[in-house]
Amino acid sequence: MKKESHKGKSGGKVHVKKAPIISLCMIVKNEEACLARCLDSVKDCVDEMIIVDTGSTDKTVAIAERYGANIYHHPWENDFSKHRNQSLSYATGDWIFQMDADEELFAEDGQKVRHAVRDNKVDYYDCQFHDITKYGSVKGVFNLIRLFRNNMGMRFTQKVHNQLQIRGRGTFSTIRIKHYGYDLSPEKMEAKHIRTTTLLKEALKTNPEDAYTLYQLSVSYSMHREPVKAVEYGEMCLEVMQQKKLRNDFIVTTFLTVAQAYYALGKLDDAECICIEALDYFPMHLDACHILASIYWDRKSFDRCRTISERYLQIHEAFVKNPSLIGGYYCNSFAKRHEIFNCLAGIHFVEKDMEKAEEFFMKAFEDSGKRMEWAEIICRFYLKHQLNEKFLQWLAIAYEAGIRENIVPDILQLRNNLYLKIGLIFLQGNNHNVAHDCLQKLQDENLSTDEKIAKDFHQARLDWMKHEIEDMIGHLENLISLLHMNADRCLNSIEDLGQIVYDIAEEFCCREQWHLAEPALQLAIQIAPAMFDRGKFNRLLQNAEQKGHYSS
Repeated sequence: MKKESHKGKSGGKVHVKKAPIISLCMIVKNEEACLARCLDSVKDCVDEMIIVDTGSTDKTVAIAERYGANIYHHPWENDFSKHRNQSLSYATGDWIFQMDADEELFAEDGQKVRHAVRDNKVDYYDCQFHDITKYGSVKGVFNLIRLFRNNMGMRFTQKVHNQLQIRGRGTFSTIRIKHYGYDLSPEKMEAKHIRTTTLLKEALKTNPEDAYTLYQLSVSYSMHREPVKAVEYGEMCLEVMQQKKLRNDFIVTTFLTVAQAYYALGKLDDAECICIEALDYFPMHLDACHILASIYWDRKSFDRCRTISERYLQIHEAFVKNPSLIGGYYCNSFAKRHEIFNCLAGIHFVEKDMEKAEEFFMKAFEDSGKRMEWAEIICRFYLKHQLNEKFLQWLAIAYEAGIRENIVPDILQLRNNLYLKIGLIFLQGNNHNVAHDCLQKLQDENLSTDEKIAKDFHQARLDWMKHEIEDMIGHLENLISLLHMNADRCLNSIEDLGQIVYDIAEEFCCREQWHLAEPALQLAIQIAPAMFDRGKFNRLLQNAEQKGHYSS
């Protein structure tokens, strides 16, 4: 049967629209440590890879070749924009996706790139960047144009910290990119600082009132931990801004840089003034709210701290719902909401609202990213205020979070005997595997006799729960020795095992070690319920009934 061709209303054949071609454009030099990570993240959402190499002496070129990239060699000329524009000149695609080697597209966002270029309503897209520190946490969030149409004459300017000269219409996208530019050795960070500041100062000679160059110098010295110079260049930038009545996105970030530097210098009044000025300039200045919260906490101005913290949370929620509200400024505190939660927890603690304090501590923990680290911060807070029960609860949370991160909380490394207490918390919560791990980590040479007794008893409990009777017998033998009980016993049946545990429970009662006597009696009843003699444990049962642990 002959197939008919599909026709449109006009009678002509329907043509399938061809998907736009995307060209990845990069400049690289000695990027063997991170180039593969970058190319892996984008290989499925681009159609060609254009890489300009500016003199690599390592395996960078070989890695690029492995991904089928088109590689062009140009000697480095101390001009980032020139080399970026060289990479654009080789691109044959309809769209340019510009990346640096120390960046990585979020794994789930590749399809967003494809979808964006098919939309055909705009000419460029801002992408959301997440600055990643060498510890894996997010330093800041900001937007940059990285996806734009080819053949529209868009080009980069500025030798360093180059900017794309845009044309046409643009919008903000939800495409996210990780930036690992701070994951460098101290030597490389120092070289980067020297290179950047040298180029910026050369540019400043040509135009001493260029606000953007002054801003970048302020940021460079802030990152280099030189707050005095950060203030110097930042204040110069703000002065130019006022004189020329500028309204630029980078000015918003300049306020932050200057306020941070004043705060680092202990000049809280100056930092506060800059933050208030920042909020007048940009009412949604999240970073200004974050710094003000710290200032008011330091001054113990808790009402003002609460007000500005709540303002931070409102702005943060708005940014999450609509990333375009961030605009082009570097939002340093976007990933620091947990610090605001912690601040609010502290305020409620001061006001003796313990339930609210704990609620915000939990929010801080869940929002932090570094869960073990933050749980340990909270447990140290409770330890400082001598709230032992809360301290141990949060130490247990820190330990469990550390298992996932393969890290042990510092407190446990310093105080090994605390494994016993958090092990009991896990045991009571029926988390038997973690309880067993805790008890196994206990070092006998660091334990008192009473702690050794508790360790062997709880290990015996765990053995019974796991049906490991041979191991249980070994721990009971250790326990009998530590308690100086008669060791001459027959063990031929489950009743014999039950009798031993009943005798141990009775010994705990005689010693008035009620915290061990009660679970020992429970264990004995589980093993041999018919052998239970209420008269022997009358005092223990009366105490337990008063607590609601047993009923008559």
